[in-house]
Amino acid sequence: MEKSSQKAYPFTLLKSVMLIVLVALLLMILLASGLLNYQSRHAGNQLNQQLLNSQSAMAQHQLEDFLDNPHRLSHLMQQYLEGGKGGINADTIRPELVSLGSRAFNDVPALQSFSWADADGTLVSVTRNSDTGRVYLQQTAAEDLMRLVSYSGLSEQSNIVHTRNNFDVRRQPWFIKAQHQRNPWWTTETSAQGVIAVYHLPIYTQHGEFAGVISSGILPRKMNGYLAQLLPGNDYALLIVDNRQQVVAHSDNAPEIGKLPASLIRQEEDSREGKVRVFSVEDKHYLSTVFDVKDREYLLKWHAVLIVPRQSTFATTHQLHLMISLSCVIVFLLLMAVLSLVILRFTGSLKETVGKVKQIGFTPWIKVSKKRLFPEMVALNEALLRVSEFSPSFAARTHLEEDAETGFLTLGGLKQLPALYDNRNLLAMLKVSNFDAVKNALGSVLAKEFIQYFAERLRAILPEGALCCRDREDTFIIAFAGNFESKDVAWYRSIISSVFRMNSSEIAGESHIFTGHAGMIIAPLSKEHFSECLRNVSLAVQHAQSQHNGDCVLFTPEMREEEVNNLRLHQALRDDLQAEGFHLVLQPIVPYDDPAQCKEGECLIRWQSNVLGFVPPDRFIALAEHTGMIVPLGKWIIDTACRELATFIARGAPTDFKLHVNISAVQLQQPDFARHLLECIHRYELANSNICIEITESVLLHDTHRIVEVLAYLRRLGISVAIDDFGSGYSSLSYLHSLPFDCLKIDRGFVRNVLEDKKSEAVIASVLMLSQSFNVPLVAEGVETAEMAAKLREMGCDLAQGYYYSRPKPFADFVAVDGQFVVRPE
Repeated sequence: MEKSSQKAYPFTLLKSVMLIVLVALLLMILLASGLLNYQSRHAGNQLNQQLLNSQSAMAQHQLEDFLDNPHRLSHLMQQYLEGGKGGINADTIRPELVSLGSRAFNDVPALQSFSWADADGTLVSVTRNSDTGRVYLQQTAAEDLMRLVSYSGLSEQSNIVHTRNNFDVRRQPWFIKAQHQRNPWWTTETSAQGVIAVYHLPIYTQHGEFAGVISSGILPRKMNGYLAQLLPGNDYALLIVDNRQQVVAHSDNAPEIGKLPASLIRQEEDSREGKVRVFSVEDKHYLSTVFDVKDREYLLKWHAVLIVPRQSTFATTHQLHLMISLSCVIVFLLLMAVLSLVILRFTGSLKETVGKVKQIGFTPWIKVSKKRLFPEMVALNEALLRVSEFSPSFAARTHLEEDAETGFLTLGGLKQLPALYDNRNLLAMLKVSNFDAVKNALGSVLAKEFIQYFAERLRAILPEGALCCRDREDTFIIAFAGNFESKDVAWYRSIISSVFRMNSSEIAGESHIFTGHAGMIIAPLSKEHFSECLRNVSLAVQHAQSQHNGDCVLFTPEMREEEVNNLRLHQALRDDLQAEGFHLVLQPIVPYDDPAQCKEGECLIRWQSNVLGFVPPDRFIALAEHTGMIVPLGKWIIDTACRELATFIARGAPTDFKLHVNISAVQLQQPDFARHLLECIHRYELANSNICIEITESVLLHDTHRIVEVLAYLRRLGISVAIDDFGSGYSSLSYLHSLPFDCLKIDRGFVRNVLEDKKSEAVIASVLMLSQSFNVPLVAEGVETAEMAAKLREMGCDLAQGYYYSRPKPFADFVAVDGQFVVRPE
């Protein structure tokens, strides 16, 4: 290789930077060490104060929270009293007081008592024995309020262990004070058990009358173990001093109280405000600080003294000094390693880029690395990429990003536009629903011209700045310029809808009519979330397709939630089909001429999911038809219906009992439908006449010729056919004339209003005449009252079905004996 004439340094960039960093590291370590040694004393004193103040602040927060337990307990009892509807008396208060007290005593060992004293002198108290820790009930006797009874447990059924006579709670100083003071207060009492601090909460009625007082007491000396838990180490000690300047609690490792300086406990002025004080006990030096301890209402004004041996804080200072020095070394070593990696990353990608530059014009430009690059390298690669676009591969890229038929961008081309992600939040998707019909009827050439006219129409109405692409043959996506709110969308929806109106474009003498639907979404467009926006706007299109032609629907989060629910429902449907989560019920079909003799009934499916609970049929049948799950579910229904009917007949039902089974159009179009139905009938030794399949008028929207052939074949074999919900769907006399059937079932919507609505009565009369003309029986569904039954019988209906006669129930719940199945109105 020819030697370069360019002068170069003797060291590489990596070695030069490493040498500079190493020298800087040594200098900074020496400088930092000198500064730390110089300031160690000053820093040590400040650190002592900061450490003590920090620990005292933490201890203060936890102590005040601990001392707030009587306040919380009393106010819980107050809420119970104020919310009670049964009046305030010992019988209603005792269970709640015992329940609250027993739980609180378990959680807080220092709690000593919890009581209620009412205005009549009744006292109920939960008390702890400080020596044994036993919690027991105390109360004044109901027959003698001057007698205080102590029990062995927390109920009146436990043994009486002590009785105190001549006890009158109304003469207690705190009770007398509560009758004249509405605000709570603390009292500090000295007993054989030690100092007890009691929180008193007077209770008054809504009319201002004194009702009683709630009292909660704590025994501070029981806090000694808790105080030790608050400290960061065994070297620390903590004292609690009450407002009488007496030490009421101290951690287990505290110095002997009698040997401490009196001023430390007396809370002298120079020991306040977080100052650190030095004192000695038996040649041992200590540091201390004093802080206030208050309850939530600032009624309890105690203070605490935090003590730590002086050498402990100095040891901490030296340890900190060592840790700082060691940390500096580690940080600088890590810095050198990171710098080495950064420089290697930069020089490595630079070498790779230099190698690719020589291939520009001969091969397509390939990204230097799949990993992240520095901005300078990214800019260099993008500049070289623009240079490479003038190669033959640039034409291929243009072909991939532009739709040749419409001149719009492809979806891939749209995603590459930086303008797509610049200040846009309104996205629309249009689907031309009649494109496939035009293509199938007129061919690909005319379909191409058809979509070109649609593109021209779309291009003519697009506002300035809008970006449009063609995703699939019949789908277009528009990103409008600007940021919008929901109130701004109406105008854009009208623009989109206008595309699907009839226009005057003509080809081969025919007017073009564009039918379709659209969806819109308001969401910031970014590279990271654009795919999600496409999925959501597609959901909006799906919702629009269930509405009128040209409708444009705005996406809402409920659509995504509905899709997620449908996915959960579909998964549960699949799981329960394997786990037998479905069962069938029977609803009798009763003849009007002899209501006691029932020989027909309809089987209905019920789903009790372990995950979703009871799921109504109208929620999962349509989803099953849409997803194809109706095929295996339908086979299960047919098999189970035949088995249940065979068992029903064996239990005594008529041998000619006819069971109606609902069948969807999807099932009828399956090649093995008839074979599977006949196999199930024969497997359970039924007659073909025992089965009647119910279809709805919606089957007329599918392959009518194929469906008619299947129905005719089954009828020739003796299986009956009933048209369900007649009059609610796509009724057509021409289809009715060609469709083989043996029974009509009029929709329950007309039956429901037959007594009040003359139009419903007229519809039923017309369908009744139609059934008589075809010489088939008419079944009235949804008969719920005796008046409805009488009206329909008077009009001439043959059969009835509804809650008036029987609700749908499991087959086993119906009684049939000796070929007789009697159904009487419920």
